[in-house]
Amino acid sequence: MSLQAKAKLKRGSGLKPYLYIAPAVLFVFCFCILSIIFTLVISFTDWSGLGSFNFVGFDNYVAVFQDKNFLLSCINTMVWVFAGLIIPVILPLLFAIAITKSSFPTVFKNLFYFPNAVSGVIVGLIMTSLLSMYGLPQLLGMLGFENLDKNWLNIPYVNTGVMIVSGIWQGIGLNMLLFIIGLVNMPKEPIEAAQLEGASGVSLYTKVILPLLKPTIVVVVLMSLVNSFKTFDSIWVMTGGGPYRTSETLAVTMYKESFSNNHMGVGSAIAVMLSVIILIISIFYLRKTFQKEGSN
Repeated sequence: MSLQAKAKLKRGSGLKPYLYIAPAVLFVFCFCILSIIFTLVISFTDWSGLGSFNFVGFDNYVAVFQDKNFLLSCINTMVWVFAGLIIPVILPLLFAIAITKSSFPTVFKNLFYFPNAVSGVIVGLIMTSLLSMYGLPQLLGMLGFENLDKNWLNIPYVNTGVMIVSGIWQGIGLNMLLFIIGLVNMPKEPIEAAQLEGASGVSLYTKVILPLLKPTIVVVVLMSLVNSFKTFDSIWVMTGGGPYRTSETLAVTMYKESFSNNHMGVGSAIAVMLSVIILIISIFYLRKTFQKEGSN
C-alpha cells in the first residue's frame, strides 16, 4: 500500500468516531438549539400560531409585566421553588440515611420510589380523585370535621399547597435513590477515622458525612430547582391554574398564552424569561458552590 493510500485510510479512520455522535448532535441541533432560536425570534413577534410574522419589538415583554396575573404566577412559582428546595432535599436525605441502616432496604426503596415511576398526569388524576368532594374531604366530614368537607382544589391558595405536597410525594423517590447511591459509594476511611476520634451521631453526619455527600447534594438541589420552575402537568390536571388563575405558575401561564389564547409571541416571551431565570440561578448556585469548595 502506498503512502498516499495509507494517509487516506488514516484520515478516514479519524472521522469514524465523529460519525457515531453525528445523529445525537443532529438531534440536539434540530430539537434543542433550533427550538431555542425559534422561540427567541417568536417572542419579538405577534404571531398567533398561523399566518405571517409581524415584528413588535419588546411589546410582548412589556405586556407580560403589565399583566396582573403574571405577578401572581411569579409568586406561585417562587412558592413551588422554595418548597421544592427544602422538603424534597431534606426528607429524601433522612429517608436515605434510614434505609441504608435498615434490614430491608430494597422494600423501602421500592416503596418510596414507586410514585416517581408514575407520570405527573396520573398523580394529578389520583390526587384529584382523593381530594374531590367524594374523596378524603367527604371522609373527614363523616368523621365530624364538617369544615373540611370541601373540594380543596377549588379553594384559592390552599390548592397550591395541596399540589406541592403531591409533587413532593411523586418526586421524593428519585432524590432518595441519589442520596442512597452517594452514601453507599462514600469513602469509608474518613468516617472510620472520625469515629476513632470520638465522632458519632449528629456530629458525625454534620462534620464528616454531609461534606463527603456534597456532590450529590449539589445535583439534587439543582434538579429540584429546575423541576420546581417547570412544574406543569400536575397543576394542569388538578386545577388548570384555577380557580380564577390563582394557582397558575409561569409554566402554566406560558402554555395558556401560547395554546389557549393563541398569543404565541407572549407565550414565547414568558418561556424566554423563565429560561433566563433558571439559567442565572443555576449558574449563581454552581459558582457559589464551587467557590466554597475551592476555598476549603
